[in-house]
Amino acid sequence: MHPTLRLKRAYLAMRRAVEAAVRPFDFTAAQFDVLQLLLHEDGLEHRELQSRLAMASPTLTNIVDGMVREGHVVRSQDDSDGRVKRIHLGERTRAFCGSTEFHDAGQALVKRMFAGFSETERRQFLSMLSRVEANLDVT
Repeated sequence: MHPTLRLKRAYLAMRRAVEAAVRPFDFTAAQFDVLQLLLHEDGLEHRELQSRLAMASPTLTNIVDGMVREGHVVRSQDDSDGRVKRIHLGERTRAFCGSTEFHDAGQALVKRMFAGFSETERRQFLSMLSRVEANLDVT
């Protein structure tokens, strides 16, 4: 099998697994991607979220609009530039994402993803993925 198809198949399997893991919490995989970024760096600009998620602006806008309606995130204007919109986690969602139940579901997914890998293999795999990304990223 060609390496590009193999990587695509692995990505799609991972997306299906993420979707299944977050569905019980009423999140989609796309919403979970936004949550992950904001959990580590709250208050990102819409443009930065778009870049990090490699997503078209209208697509991200639809995702964020839904998350705003559900109270998961809040949009605010940047203090220094009113044209810039920042996205922040809602307090209830931040607390929920820190819950044992949500954390355990994420850990179970990672454990399943790396089943049969040694710790060294896991680190090597992640390093190799970063190299593939760097090799192919032309932006």
